[in-house]
Amino acid sequence: MRNAERTLPALLALALACLACDATETDDARHGTPAGGDAPKEGHATRDLVGYGEELGGAVEIHPGIWQARGTANAQMVVTGEGNVVFDTGLLNQPRVQDELLAVDDGPVTHLVLSHAHADHYSAAGDFIQDGTEVIAHPEFLHNQRYLKELAPTLMARNAIFFPEDTPAIPGVLMGAMKLVYPTVEPTRLVVDRHEFSVGGRRFEVIALPGAEGSDGLVLWMPEERILFTGDFFGHIFPMWPNLVTIRGERPRFPKPYVDSLDLVLELDPEILVPSHFEPIVGKDRIREGVTRTRDAVAWVEQAVIDGINDGKDVHALMREIRLPDRLAIPEVHGKVSWGVRSIYEAYLGWFRLRSSAELYGVAPWAVHAEVVEMAGGPDAVAERAARHLEQGRPVEALHLVDMALEASPRTRSALEVRLGALDRLLEAGDEVNHYETMWLKHRIRETRKALGTASG
Repeated sequence: MRNAERTLPALLALALACLACDATETDDARHGTPAGGDAPKEGHATRDLVGYGEELGGAVEIHPGIWQARGTANAQMVVTGEGNVVFDTGLLNQPRVQDELLAVDDGPVTHLVLSHAHADHYSAAGDFIQDGTEVIAHPEFLHNQRYLKELAPTLMARNAIFFPEDTPAIPGVLMGAMKLVYPTVEPTRLVVDRHEFSVGGRRFEVIALPGAEGSDGLVLWMPEERILFTGDFFGHIFPMWPNLVTIRGERPRFPKPYVDSLDLVLELDPEILVPSHFEPIVGKDRIREGVTRTRDAVAWVEQAVIDGINDGKDVHALMREIRLPDRLAIPEVHGKVSWGVRSIYEAYLGWFRLRSSAELYGVAPWAVHAEVVEMAGGPDAVAERAARHLEQGRPVEALHLVDMALEASPRTRSALEVRLGALDRLLEAGDEVNHYETMWLKHRIRETRKALGTASG
């Protein structure tokens, strides 16, 4: 249970959880897609997770004997006469969630199942682990927990760009301390494939399913009730295009294992999905349609990338050309199809494009940008050419040129003005649908406006 020794980690748990959480937003990005559940709500947005569940005043019984405490991340508990089974824990620094769940029943927690090594799903494990509790995770959980902890100082700074209101402003000199307080847990059972158990006459099956949030995904299946606890297997909105590589930085997630996992979910044929963000998704037909569409979309894009590679097309051409057919369209609220294309391309072919021998060596292309800009007549001349691209509706080409100009002279006003115009154009074109794109562009816009305050020329 909670005790004073956990106070210090709790103070930083939100920041640490955000290092690995794809499901928190406070900006005004608009993401429309149904989330479903006991009281279906159309048009859930990621930002709705802020304060989610506070008005309920306690855990919700989503099925007889099955309770969900709702917060930024949910915790679930199945109550039986012989002990309780908990799936995911919510955030350590959101103790309301754990308190609400533990208030439902004071029986022993026989099993704690952790869906994956993102801290919003396991950081409060200590509140549920008792003598004899079996803590279940995937073998990859250990690796993912370790590397996320080791990279915490860097990921914290990156995460501040995408989740600024959820990431405390910590001085750079203190970033190293993140590794000291990062929440960790030691599983007592690692599930590679499947593990079955029963408690109080209720049957459970833990199934390893690589999913939208990583290789260490576990789900919990109750076959008699036909309920599947999914964690972040689908992401936080159902259905959504998977974030195969999140641009804030994390290990890639591969398409084929995810497609196989989606096939397995179709074989289970669940009637209720219980995700660890937002409310349950109810209805066998609705679930089957969403899972099928997600599976077919991911498989379609993977094959399109493979075909494009074999046709000799480069990654940027494929990013521009590959678009899901209307029948397979799913919301691109965190990942984007074009980013998925690049992720698949680089996962299969690696980083060497066979385009330039210079790719093999540790000298970045921008190391010579200043010389190119000088030969072109200086940063203002390059900015002028970039402005033409912008006027003709090519903001990305404009950015390429102003990046060169600003590499040569970071305070050049003309180049900064073109960059600001290009970023504004891209933000408008994206209509704030994708959270990561939106937050990055807004971050760069703020940086550019600040730089214009001290610009020269």
